[in-house]
Amino acid sequence: MAFARIAAALGLAIVVSVVAYVTLWLRAGVEHPLHAALAILAFAAIYIGMGALVGVFISGVLEGSLLVVLVFSLDVFSGPAMTSGGGGLLASLTPTRKAAELLGAAGAGRGSPAGDWVAILAVAVAALGVAVAAFWFSARSTA
Repeated sequence: MAFARIAAALGLAIVVSVVAYVTLWLRAGVEHPLHAALAILAFAAIYIGMGALVGVFISGVLEGSLLVVLVFSLDVFSGPAMTSGGGGLLASLTPTRKAAELLGAAGAGRGSPAGDWVAILAVAVAALGVAVAAFWFSARSTA
């Protein structure tokens, strides 16, 4: 059951990522298309993990959704696109920091160091691992 939920979430994440990428490409153009697509997909994977983790602790759909929106808002408004001096402590702790930097570099036509790609891959895989664990835990506790 946990893997079916993750597969469904990943399917939705891919669809939403494609729509987001096409929108970005049509509105602003993209210098490094593959980099931008992977960074957008990394955002989706990270938020799958966050949403699943919130769902374990908050049973109300509205309350959980609002908490995810709050986390998203803090994440976006403390990220590299919205801050001038690096964003401080909060910005350095957000899990999407590297994905935002990679997306910004892709849009500006700059390459990204391999270490950044390894870091975002590790964060995305960890987020999906958290999602699997959260789904697994919630399925086991209701059985």
